[in-house]
Amino acid sequence: MVLRLNAHHPLPDGTRVRLRLPHGRDRRLLFDLLGRLGLRAGELDIVRALRFDPATETVVCATVWSGSADTMVGLAAGPRGGRPARLLLADEALAPGLGDVLRMLVDGSAAGRRNAA
Repeated sequence: MVLRLNAHHPLPDGTRVRLRLPHGRDRRLLFDLLGRLGLRAGELDIVRALRFDPATETVVCATVWSGSADTMVGLAAGPRGGRPARLLLADEALAPGLGDVLRMLVDGSAAGRRNAA
C-alpha cells in the first residue's frame, strides 16, 4: 500500500482520511481528539506532541472532513528507521482501521512512502 502525505486515503469502511504533517494550529484539534478518546493532556504535552525534528522523527496527523471543518481522528509519532511508534492515537469510532494505517506509516512499513508537498 502506498501512503502519501497531503493526500486522502480510503479506510476499509470507505471513510476518507487526510494524512499530513502537524501544524501548530492543531492544538485544539488534538485536545478534542484526546477528549473523545477519554484522555487528558496539558498544554505542554500537546505542544511537544506536535513539534518534532523531521530528520529524526516522523509525526503524522489524520483528519476527516466533518461537513464544515476538519476533525483530527489520529496522530502518530515515532523515530525514523523502522522502529515502533512512540505515540499512536486513533479514533476508531470515527475512522475504523486508522490505527493500522498510522502504524504502517510511522513504523516505516508503508512501501513508497513520501511527502507530496
